[in-house]
Amino acid sequence: MQLALEAGAGICLTVREGKLNARQQSLVELAQSVGCRIERGQVDRDELASQGVSLEIRPPVVRSEKELKAQLAGEFASQLFLVLDGVTDPRNFGACLRSAASFGVDGVIVARDHSAPLNEAAIKTASGAASLVKIYQVVNLARCLDTLKKHGVWVVGTVLEDSQPLTEIDLKGNIALVVGAEESGIRQKTRERCDFLAAIPCPYPDLSLNVSVATGICLYEINRQR
Repeated sequence: MQLALEAGAGICLTVREGKLNARQQSLVELAQSVGCRIERGQVDRDELASQGVSLEIRPPVVRSEKELKAQLAGEFASQLFLVLDGVTDPRNFGACLRSAASFGVDGVIVARDHSAPLNEAAIKTASGAASLVKIYQVVNLARCLDTLKKHGVWVVGTVLEDSQPLTEIDLKGNIALVVGAEESGIRQKTRERCDFLAAIPCPYPDLSLNVSVATGICLYEINRQR
């Protein structure tokens, strides 16, 4: 909730009646500082609600490939992108967005077709993160990876076979982490664009991880190295 307010995504902060505790008071002060409307009354369950406080947030915006190219053309330090290739379950999409926001991803890239919609289920699972991280929708994912590579971004694809441990790859530069659907993984055309193919070191590799869990682990390792 604090991150959503700091990012300017809050529309209205509702606080329960009565004396406020220190956490609630700090959220009220933060909301005032960023110009978010504040109301006192009944707290409803919404995207962000907990312990007597709820926050109505702005609907997430899906950005275009043109906007992604504009971001790449600007001056930037090490950037981190998360590329979802064929992730079609909205809840997995939302969970990946939550991990992306938690680890400071600069942009989540999805294909226009054969991708999960940013619907109510995805937004609810993301717990507000859908408004905190930039989401880019592109027509051709393979072509988008070529564009990223031209701008100095190393593409790391996650696969189970013919790969090296993620921990042995230098992840401190500009990185695009590509994760695929649980059943089929990343597609061949996507795989061909990868500079590195990585796997999460695991004692029981046959027990494949949920895509959102794997995404969180990979993003943690990238941040650990940085």
